[in-house]
Amino acid sequence: MKKIIAALALGILVTGSTFAQTSPQKEGKHRAEHRSERKDKVKKSPEDHAKLKTEKLSKQLDLNSSQTKRLMALNLKQAQEMQAMRAQHQKGDKRNPQHRKQMQAAHTRWNAELKDILTKKQYAQYEATREEQRAKHQQGREHRKGQRGEKLERQS
Repeated sequence: MKKIIAALALGILVTGSTFAQTSPQKEGKHRAEHRSERKDKVKKSPEDHAKLKTEKLSKQLDLNSSQTKRLMALNLKQAQEMQAMRAQHQKGDKRNPQHRKQMQAAHTRWNAELKDILTKKQYAQYEATREEQRAKHQQGREHRKGQRGEKLERQS
């Protein structure tokens, strides 16, 4: 009788410990699945890009109607310019250093014109928000970099 009770107790302990070891796994998508989803997305027109960016900045910085109109014109001009640069990039060499310089110059021009549209207080708020986003982006990159390092260690 003691042997049967001991065997049942041991069986229950072993079964209980195996259930304790399993943890729910995240249902993550494979990288290829994410890429295929991106390809299926509808490309937005420069007008759509400009409108979304203008609305976001208008809410974030509490712009008046005249500032919003000027910002919309600026964003539309930049979106059209970027679309033209991307089309040019698609045709040519993928590693053209001039392309990067052109994009940076366009962004610098946009930023200078934005500074003319906004008040000093609004521009300071915009810069603070941008710095927060940069820090968050950098933190995410470092986190992902750390995860890659852990995966490489596990594989070794």
